[in-house]
Amino acid sequence: MTMMNIFYYVFFSSVVFIYGIGIERTSILCLKRRSIVLKMIKMLICVTSTTSLTYLISSKILVPQELGELFPFIAILIFLSISVFVESIVRITFHVSAAEFAVAFLFVLVGLSESTSLGECVFISLLCVLSFFAAIPFLYAINKRINYNERKRHFENFAFFLVSFAVIIIILLSWNTSYLQTL
Repeated sequence: MTMMNIFYYVFFSSVVFIYGIGIERTSILCLKRRSIVLKMIKMLICVTSTTSLTYLISSKILVPQELGELFPFIAILIFLSISVFVESIVRITFHVSAAEFAVAFLFVLVGLSESTSLGECVFISLLCVLSFFAAIPFLYAINKRINYNERKRHFENFAFFLVSFAVIIIILLSWNTSYLQTL
């Protein structure tokens, strides 16, 4: 759990930039800035708790019984129960929907599949969520810049938005990251 892992999973190998998980959802969230913090807290709670519980159940029950292939099914059952519980608390308390399903569940699967221990599992899924929300200010700035040009048609705006997003991905991928091994 070093700074190298943080830089790697949040920026250079960001799940949004590299895997493409949540590109469309991030573009929607950068337009609707209302309750982003609430959605981030809910996603952090759901993803980290689901990841830890699924890892424990998989390593203690499924793997000894040679049923390790069933971990996505167990993960979705745990995620659904935790997400519904947290969503009901958020709706009762704040009267706002913070429902995020597909993106958060994919973060759980990335955290489970790219780790070897419980700590790594939770840490990687936490960094996936942080990289998702760290991309929002960049995309918001791109969207504001596009709106200053006063393009009228949505297709042109979205196409230009995706091209700008691709340029950011190319910049991050071409950046020299060899110095991360010394951190």
